[in-house]
Amino acid sequence: MNQVHLAGKISRVGQLAYSPSGLALLEFTLSVEQKAYSKTSRGYYQIVVTDRQAEDLKGTIKIGMNIIVKGSLYQRSYTNKTGVRVDEVKVILETIGG
Repeated sequence: MNQVHLAGKISRVGQLAYSPSGLALLEFTLSVEQKAYSKTSRGYYQIVVTDRQAEDLKGTIKIGMNIIVKGSLYQRSYTNKTGVRVDEVKVILETIGG
């Protein structure tokens, strides 16, 4: 099962974009408080929203909003323009709540 639930604050909202096939895409960053080994820090997670949901959310989500997201993890690796290998993990949004 590939499912994740996160609660945090929106720290960045990207631009609404469209893929070559016409699929709407929106990314935002969710800042989440993390506790481990008696220390508290913040983790930043890239949330990807697609299709109609991306178009609907673009006008409603704002930086600083507290939200809860449910989604699935997506992992990929690639080599960037400078030849460095990049590993990234993103959350593909299923549902969002306040």
